[in-house]
Amino acid sequence: MGYRSDVAYTIRFVHDDDTNNEQSFYTFLAEAKANAATAACFIEQGWAEFQIDEANFRINFAADGVKWYESYPDVQCHEALLNLANEWDNDEDNHAHIAFQFVRIGEETDDIQDNRSESADDWIYVERTISRDW
Repeated sequence: MGYRSDVAYTIRFVHDDDTNNEQSFYTFLAEAKANAATAACFIEQGWAEFQIDEANFRINFAADGVKWYESYPDVQCHEALLNLANEWDNDEDNHAHIAFQFVRIGEETDDIQDNRSESADDWIYVERTISRDW
């Protein structure tokens, strides 16, 4: 059966100038699709929602109840895509103004992971609810 998690991430281009966002977005996509470590993210995966939002210069991902094991190739490609976004964010010569956020919730109540760039907002957040059987 295995340990399951709900996972979501977003990569966004957040410059005040949309021309800059558009150029950076398409350059990032081209680099990610050409990179062997990240190319698999752009192949249809029936267990997850992967969206390239060209109108808003965003990449969004969500998957519920999945085995998010670092040893799995599909997980590795998504982790590599987030690492690429982090590299772009930390590149002082790059004027892309990229931001990202990753959230994973495991089965245990205290198993929550939230990684984000400094310029990320609360685009993804965890809500606690009470479920009842009556």
